[in-house]
Amino acid sequence: MNRSDYRVTGMTCGHCAAGVTEQVTAVPGVTGVTVDLESDTVRVTGTAFDDAQVRAAIEEAGYEAGAAAVV
Repeated sequence: MNRSDYRVTGMTCGHCAAGVTEQVTAVPGVTGVTVDLESDTVRVTGTAFDDAQVRAAIEEAGYEAGAAAVV
């Protein structure tokens, strides 16, 4: 199981979190998405998901993804 944390700025409410979650969950290989509005982070878990696709999904939701920290 892989895990990456992304810094995502501009999310302010549950609607923002739901939009990011919906987009990122659609990325092949992603099995879980956790959005923390307080720390502006999105944790993505899964098997062999592509970092570029996750970033593109976050951008599709209307936000900018900062550097990923692979954990």
